[in-house]
Amino acid sequence: MSAITLRGPAWVTVRQHRRAVWVTLALLVASAGTVVALRVWMASAQAKCPDGDITICGDDIFQYSEVQSAAMWVMEYGALGMLLIPLLVGAFVAGPMVARDLESGTYKMLWTQAVTPRRWLAAKVAVPAITVLAGVAVLTAVYRWGWTYLAKDAFNHSWYEPHVYAAIGPVTVAYALLAVAVGALVGLLVRRTVPAMAVTALVTGAVMVALANARGGFWTTRTISGPNMNMLDTPEGAFTVAEWMTNAEGGRISGAQCWNDTDINQCYVHHGITGFREYHPVSHFWPLQLVETGIVLALAALLTAAAFYVLRRRSA
Repeated sequence: MSAITLRGPAWVTVRQHRRAVWVTLALLVASAGTVVALRVWMASAQAKCPDGDITICGDDIFQYSEVQSAAMWVMEYGALGMLLIPLLVGAFVAGPMVARDLESGTYKMLWTQAVTPRRWLAAKVAVPAITVLAGVAVLTAVYRWGWTYLAKDAFNHSWYEPHVYAAIGPVTVAYALLAVAVGALVGLLVRRTVPAMAVTALVTGAVMVALANARGGFWTTRTISGPNMNMLDTPEGAFTVAEWMTNAEGGRISGAQCWNDTDINQCYVHHGITGFREYHPVSHFWPLQLVETGIVLALAALLTAAAFYVLRRRSA
């Protein structure tokens, strides 16, 4: 940030929380450095043997090499860590940034030094929002690059799995911005540091879980049908949203009458049972991401407006 942008309450906010800023920067550098180092290591291993494993080149046996095992570990825990970012961001904004000033009474001194309540809250929202926008965007880009070029095959996790889905698209950035808004609002309402942090983490986590469960409905699905549920030919990498079976009359059934049959497929045909599967192909990744990102950003905007409304009512 330039000297112009760090005047007044924004400068004070950055100054107060400079350690958190430095920790964030260190994590960004460490994350990017780890993925790049693993990529270089894997490239050198593949230069010796294209399949990159520790067995004889070109044989039918595959055993993970040290770099592949390390890459899988980084991708697994890196994705889980990305899921935690919004919770941590929201808790930090709610507690140390907003509620602490209100709990300790520091805000009274700030508001009497030519800093209006509106400017105070704007700084509390803008500084973490800008940091999150830049930092999480970089982390997402780094993770996506690593998942695509480092461990996509060895990692053995599909794009639609919740932790991977969140880590390879812009939706995590949106959730982090939502967490800033939730933290600001909860901090103003609760006005106590630790309870505000707990409430914000719970609310942010609940929204993330709810939207993840509704994710399959954010874009029009494709449907295939056939007499054999096990033979329905969905494209490679497809995200299955729902499966069901119907009888000859079109009513939905469980198909339990065929589970103990010797030839279950012939039983399905005999009873006129048809299987259906709804799914999203890989090409639906970006539409799903963009729709969910839009929903989350809209929620963030509404909650930010609510936070300023609460502040105006309480400071009037």
